[in-house]
Amino acid sequence: MTAVRRTYRWQMAGIAALLLVAVGFLYASAMVVAAAAIPVAFAAYDALSVVPADAELQADRKIGMTAASPGERVPVTLTVTNTGDAAVPDLRVIDGVPSELAVVSGTPRVSAPLRAGDTASTTYEVVAKRGQHEFDAPVARGRSFAGSEQATTTLEPGGDTSFEGLRAIDSPPTKTPIHRAGTQPTDQGGPGLEFHRTRDYQPNDPLNRLNWRQYAKTGELSTVEFREEHATRTAIIVDARKATRVSPAPGHPTAPELNAYVSARLHDALATADVDTLLTAVGLPNNTTLTVGPHDLPWVTAETPTDAADLLDAVEDTATNGPNRHSMTPTPPRADVFDLSMPAAGEAIRRRLPPRAEVVVVTPLLDDWPLELAGGLRPYDYPVTVVSPDVTDRTTSAGNLVALHRDLRQTRLTDAGFAVVDWQLDTPIDTALARSLTHLTH
Repeated sequence: MTAVRRTYRWQMAGIAALLLVAVGFLYASAMVVAAAAIPVAFAAYDALSVVPADAELQADRKIGMTAASPGERVPVTLTVTNTGDAAVPDLRVIDGVPSELAVVSGTPRVSAPLRAGDTASTTYEVVAKRGQHEFDAPVARGRSFAGSEQATTTLEPGGDTSFEGLRAIDSPPTKTPIHRAGTQPTDQGGPGLEFHRTRDYQPNDPLNRLNWRQYAKTGELSTVEFREEHATRTAIIVDARKATRVSPAPGHPTAPELNAYVSARLHDALATADVDTLLTAVGLPNNTTLTVGPHDLPWVTAETPTDAADLLDAVEDTATNGPNRHSMTPTPPRADVFDLSMPAAGEAIRRRLPPRAEVVVVTPLLDDWPLELAGGLRPYDYPVTVVSPDVTDRTTSAGNLVALHRDLRQTRLTDAGFAVVDWQLDTPIDTALARSLTHLTH
């Protein structure tokens, strides 16, 4: 090992021994001179206790996955082996975790005596954020038995050195579709497949829809109506306002990153199911290069040039343009929130929505804006589902208060008849969607 440093923590023992010998000779006391043997022993122990110069260490790192989605926990295992011939009495190793990642379980430190040929290891988990994350080399420090000599060295680890935090659009599409593909039934009668009712015959009714069986029995003409089916349409509204640009703790993904990730999964699933899907984001900075409409809202549809990947990238980029606060301000929900007028951006959204569209709002529910939007759409009979990643920190009193306000908003939404998907980040998003959107999959 290199960079040896001696602390001389037992230096006072040598000074005490010399002092006792001097006093013993001065007063001709054999007992005092003999007492000097005790500090002499400690001083000798300090002098003879060293870190072996021929100690050799080898490190190996294993990262549980090469690519991870935002918020996903990535396991990392660091193993240290003493490949030399001498034991290291007190070995301490710390892995080079990237500063932008948070360790959420375990520890990146190894602390143990290591005899020749022995191995020590530790396993910990970090929270994935988007981007390429390179680990630094582990730093090892060996100490002597007495703790007075320290030797520090950097270990070049074998195995894995990095992993990639995926962008939202890079994540594989979910296998859990949230809507019926293609069409959805309505309460309106007309041509279709499922019987709806019979009515009196009217001139120009198609002959293939006449109820000939009833005519044969009663001689009266009637027309069969079936339940009409219309093309399924879904609008995904991504909340990227400044109020959402927060994270539960340093090193954790921000709400816009998680919102973009969820929206990408939903958009891909709906596109795979051939569902006509609109996508927009509220609260993007004015300097975005996307093509925008009223209230600076960009839209992704089959008719617009904007691509879903570009829009969701812009949502993720708001994480670097906002305050990225870790201590969120508690904002209690208003009791009359559903009676408030539609927010300005919400009115622009409503005017762009096609008839009979399903609306999915992706938001962390940190303020009342999503409830105002849902309440404003209710008179127009738009079914609204709120998908909410939980970015609150429940380990502090202030964080618990923010979490309580978020829970109250969810309760008010469900009591008002809106569907809510509460995504706890330790649960895979596919599982959360499958549990909470069953009413849309059957």
